[in-house]
This record gives sequence, C-alpha cells and structure tokens, in this order.
Amino acid sequence: MILTIIFILSLCVYILYRISTRKFDYWQKKNVNYVQPTPFLGNYSGYILLKENLLDVVYNLSKLFPNDPYVGAFFGTKPTLIVKDPEFIKLVLTKDFFYFTGKECFEYTHKEVITQGIIFTYGDRWKVIRQNVTPLFSSSKMRSMFRIIEHCSGVFENLLDEESLAPEVEMKSLMSRFTMDCIGGCVFGVDINAMQEPKDNIFTTMGCLFLETTTSRGIKNVVKAIWPEIFYGLGFKVFPTDIHKFFSKLLVRIFEARDYKPSERTDFVDLLLNLKKNRHIVGDRLQKIKTGDEGADSKLELEVNDDLLVAQCVSFFIAGFETSSNSLTFTLYELAKNPDVQKRAQKEVDEYIKKHNNKLDYDCVKELPFVEACIDEALRLYPLFGVISRQTGERYTFPTGLTLDKGDRVHIPVYHLHHDPEYFPEPELFKPERFYGEEKKNIRPFTYLPFGAGPRVCIGERFAKMQMLAGLVPILKRYTVRLAEGMPETINFEPKAIASQPNIGVRLNLLPRNN
Repeated sequence: MILTIIFILSLCVYILYRISTRKFDYWQKKNVNYVQPTPFLGNYSGYILLKENLLDVVYNLSKLFPNDPYVGAFFGTKPTLIVKDPEFIKLVLTKDFFYFTGKECFEYTHKEVITQGIIFTYGDRWKVIRQNVTPLFSSSKMRSMFRIIEHCSGVFENLLDEESLAPEVEMKSLMSRFTMDCIGGCVFGVDINAMQEPKDNIFTTMGCLFLETTTSRGIKNVVKAIWPEIFYGLGFKVFPTDIHKFFSKLLVRIFEARDYKPSERTDFVDLLLNLKKNRHIVGDRLQKIKTGDEGADSKLELEVNDDLLVAQCVSFFIAGFETSSNSLTFTLYELAKNPDVQKRAQKEVDEYIKKHNNKLDYDCVKELPFVEACIDEALRLYPLFGVISRQTGERYTFPTGLTLDKGDRVHIPVYHLHHDPEYFPEPELFKPERFYGEEKKNIRPFTYLPFGAGPRVCIGERFAKMQMLAGLVPILKRYTVRLAEGMPETINFEPKAIASQPNIGVRLNLLPRNN
C-alpha cells in the first residue's frame, strides 16, 4: 500500500514536472539567448515566491546578454521576451501596436468587473473606451479640474500646520490623503474629506482594499498573471467584490443627486451620465490602425451597462490617487536626501508664489520647470510601473526575423532602462538637471517610460503632473524636508505590490522655513 502511494505521488510529480518544462526549449528553437529556467518557477522565482518585486527580477534578467536587443526568459512556465533595445520597444509600443494591444493574460479581463476598466481591458474594447473617455482630459477640462485641485492644495497647506508639529511624518499616508481628496472632487464631484477625517474613511478603506499587499493578495497576483486559466477556472478573483459593490452604490447616489442629468461641472460623472443615457458607445476598431480601412466594419459599438461604468470609476479612482501619492513620496524622499536640490526647488517656488500673490495657477506646470524636473527624476529612479507587460494578439515578426507566437508575453524593463548608464549617466544619483531646459532633449526616445508610450500611454499624465505640483508647492514654500532619524538612504520596493511602492514607511521631518 505504501509503495503504491509512493509510486502514485512520484508519477504525479513527474507529470507535473514534464508539463512545467515542456516549453523550456522554446527560445532555443528560436535562436534567442535565454536564461536557463527552473521547473515551475522559470526565471521569476523571486517574484513568484514573493521575495522580490517584479521590476527587480526583470532588472536583473535584463543585465544579461548586454549586446542583445532582447532576452528570452520564462515567467513561470510562460515564454516571455524581455525587450531591452529602444528601437524594438518602439515597435511594441507604437509602430506595431496592433499586435500588442493587451497586457498579459488579457483574454481573462472579462472575468472580473474591475478588470473591464480602461487600465486592464484590451483590443477593440479598450480602443472604444479610450476614445470615449479621452475628452475628459482636454485642456478646458483640465483647467476646470485645477480649481478643485487648488482648493485641495489650500486644505493641504492647513493640514501641514498640524502635521509638522509631530517629530516625524509618514509621507505616504499623508500624500495619499491629499491625492484622495483631489480625485474625489475631480472625478466624482464629492468631498471625500480624507485630509481632515482620515480615520474610518470609506474611500481610504476601498483604496487599501484594492492595493493591499498581503501574502494572500500576492499569491493571487502571481497565479493570475502566470496561470490565469487555473486561477479563474477554480473560481478565484483578484479583487474583493466589496469594491465593486461600493462603487456601484456610489454611482447610483451621485446619479440620483444630479437627477440623472449632466451638470455644468462637465466632469467624469457627467461623462458617465451621457454614456448611460446613450446606452451605447461607438469607436474605431484596432483593425483600422493596421489597414487604415474606413469601411463600415472599422467601427464597433459597445453596450453601456452598469459594470462598464463601475469599472471605469475604479480605474480612474485608483490611478488618480495611488500612483501620484507614491511619486510624491519618492520625490520628497529624494529632496530630503539632496538639500542643494531642495533649495533650488524652494527658490523656484518662492519666485512663483511671489509672482502670483501666493496662489496656484493652472499654468504652474509651465512656470515651475525645475520642480517638475524633480518629479521627472523621481519617476526615473522609482517608475510607477517598473515593467510594462504586453501579450501578442497575433503572430508577430521582429526585423531580426524572430517570430513570436500568439499569446507570447513581452516584458519591457522600464526600471532597467531608467537605470542604464548608457542612457542616464550616474543613474543612481538624483539629478533633476537631466529633465531641465535643453538637457531634456538629450534623452533618447523610449528609454524614459514612467507613463508608458504610444496609444496606451497613461491617459491621465497631465492630470497627474498637475496634481503632484499642487502637492509639492505647499510643502516647499513653507518647509524643509529632512530624513527622520533612522530613515535609510535607500529604499526597496514592496514585493507584493501591484505598482511600485516603498516596502517601509517613508518618515521625514517637516522643518518650518525662516522666510
């Protein structure tokens, strides 16, 4: 009996081993240099075992075969091409975008309501949604939103009076409260009040629920990314249904408050109300990008149901507060480490405030170029997403003759590009001058990708910059930031996080300036 059990277990292990390694000769057959994989884990063991952030794993793999435009690897059992050369990255993100419209495991985005949002969805559906929400980010809409951001910046300045009294301040939570209020006002037209009432704030709870970094969430992220057929086949979901339910009820309340009619705000909710009223949205199919065909089949009509609206709400909510708060935190951390840079940024803010009578203006992005350069440099050191993932929708052949099969994964190593001394000399140093004035023109295209590039470039890039500047100005004009006692000079990334975030609290001192 014991021998029988041992035999069956051994047979099962052998079968699983064979299944997990059956594609491990994939890159060899295609004459691509690759890293010898480990059964089940491939070359991503650090990420799969929740020991390293995905960007760290891909960064280390990217340094191998330095003269090759790409490196073959295995994301668990999935063949994955790490594309390093900027010219090849350009093909993936722009020129031949038609073949790479979706992120990895895109064919499963319909399995959850939240993943039907613009951030996760793909193909023709993504294209139609993108076309219909793009008007929200026009210059006139941005100017209108800035009035809300300016108000939040004023509330934030008053909040700093209280926070600065503490011996040290944990910046990530503080900046999250600011960006949360900004996104609540700009997107939903509601006062979240996270800055003044942070405890038991339901929006903060939902944000934490979406971005939780627990071990169980980390395991879900990994299994879903590598083996989505197993993950969803067993009935699992990445995101708790509480998020979907909350935003569904929120939308109903907001719609009722506006009597289901667009208001004069012309904000995101008005956009959703118009979509709901029309019941359908129409846009171009991606085939038009490939062929330029203007025929009847080049258009696609999507039904507007509640799930589609909720998915877009969650996408804009998360993208609007989490990424900006992380970037602000990293920027302040680097300014605290580099007092000379901080003084220069403060000087620029002082001149701006004097010129505008202590008020923020919509054109602050243009008039605070060095502060913006500090943000850009922080985004280089700590990109929001250190890896851009894509999956081929059709067979695709690179100029080198390498052909990727449908469903193959592509990883673009953003963190590696940003830290490559060939593109950014002394890459570990915080040098905002790289992005200031004429120096910015020296950056090689497709080596700096904090917001992505091409058709899927972050739709809210301008909004994010506007929001981040409005968060930095109140701090720089009244305080000097310093590292709190015991705060390390380097920060690692949280292994289980979806986006790049520090694995420890960023503790800084806010010291009142003598001006």
